Amino acid sequence: MPVVNEPSLVSFDANRAMEVLRETLGDDLLVVVEYDRDGFNTLYVADVIRALYPDEGAMQEHFAGIHAYVYLDFTERELFEDLFIESGGTRAFVTYMVNLVAIRVVRETEGLFLSAVPGTPVTELVELVEGIIR
Repeated sequence: MPVVNEPSLVSFDANRAMEVLRETLGDDLLVVVEYDRDGFNTLYVADVIRALYPDEGAMQEHFAGIHAYVYLDFTERELFEDLFIESGGTRAFVTYMVNLVAIRVVRETEGLFLSAVPGTPVTELVELVEGIIR
């Protein structure tokens, strides 16, 4: 059974975003995390990811290492908006890896991280999440 937690950090409807992502991606959704400048809260972890860890504590410890630098998203957002003239603003950051795609949809000081299987339609997902968090 996947790990599912209640949102507690962000001002947007993170539950709705998670529901829509789960409906849209099904088993292709791996992780959903809400975050702000100061921390993160894991909202959803698929069974396939949960199985990689011996227990919940080990998983959260690893996630803490991954999300220890979330504040950089907001610094990078500002940097890109300063560097690129008439860009319309930074909406998301995407990292493609062999076994997953990591997507961070950002607002001013908060965001939603999600990971999915390779081949996921990233632009569609960013637009879907943006429709909820903006």
